[in-house]
Amino acid sequence: MMLEVKDISYAYDNERTIFSNIEFTLNKGEILTILGPNGSGKT
Repeated sequence: MMLEVKDISYAYDNERTIFSNIEFTLNKGEILTILGPNGSGKT
């Protein structure tokens, strides 16, 4: 099983871009971690 993400973007309150045009593939058993400072929109 695999998760494939292509061309995903997110902006907080449509003003502050958190990430833009992200692409990645996760294979079974792999782990993805999202890191950033407090208040940066990780949740």
